[in-house]
Amino acid sequence: MPATLVDPEKILKDLRNLWSDLARDTEVAGGVLRACGMTLVVATDNGADMEELRHLLGVLMHNHPARAIVLKLDGKSDLSATVFSQCWMPFGKHQQICAEGVEISAGFSELNHVAQLLLPLIVSDLPAVLWCRGPRVFSGHDFDPLLPLVQKIIVDGTTVSDPYAAVVAVRELRKQGRLVADLSWTKLTGLRELIASVFDEGTASNIRSVRIFYGGDAPTVSALYFQTWIERALPEAHVTLEQRGEGTRSIRSIVLQGDCEVTLTRPDKATIEVRCRDRVRRSSLVPISEETLMSEELSILGPDPVFDKVLM
Repeated sequence: MPATLVDPEKILKDLRNLWSDLARDTEVAGGVLRACGMTLVVATDNGADMEELRHLLGVLMHNHPARAIVLKLDGKSDLSATVFSQCWMPFGKHQQICAEGVEISAGFSELNHVAQLLLPLIVSDLPAVLWCRGPRVFSGHDFDPLLPLVQKIIVDGTTVSDPYAAVVAVRELRKQGRLVADLSWTKLTGLRELIASVFDEGTASNIRSVRIFYGGDAPTVSALYFQTWIERALPEAHVTLEQRGEGTRSIRSIVLQGDCEVTLTRPDKATIEVRCRDRVRRSSLVPISEETLMSEELSILGPDPVFDKVLM
């Protein structure tokens, strides 16, 4: 629908008209089902690929239907808004499922005003999540007016050039009592599960030291989180983070020195190889994408006690 002045009552009226139009125009025998389990506020800079973001939101809506409010933020001051829908039909069904959304264009300097506009647009009695898509959330207090409106904040430390500053910023949000998630931590789920299985099998015991090797000129935010997680899990072990090789900034290998030296390496993006003496086994990793990470975080709207310990 065409852009309108950002009047919450006008936007809500446009959303009602959107559903009326969908119900009237649909040719599906089962009609249209309106689905909404939360409000997802996505704050992104206006240089972002909006087509890519709309596609990503459409995919996420299948398992996490929500009222999506996309804030396209830049240095301009003209406020405008459009409403949209994301529809799909589950396989084998005869009813179309649709979720609704609003796109609002605004400048960063107007976020105090935008926060007031969002109040009536956030669905009452349902969770509200703020996804800060980009690095700006780590470098100041621009997003502070939005934080009281939501129960969970999702950021992505991989978008930041200074990983140490990113960790400090996330820790500060947690100290403020905010429920915060970082997709850089979410990326570690498969690796942490594999490490836990190595301990459960008894392969790694009496660990005295852990060496974490990363590529590139600096460790990633994920590597910093992983180091802290290991330190919390193995308080008696000496844990180091060491640079090895150029190229992509990522965790290259992990060496656990104990009764048996256990080495974990990644021969390719989808595989981890675990070696202990003459024993070798390979495990597959689930492909990591922004969609996969967001889906995991939207499935956990409560606290993550393990991540909370990492942020302590």
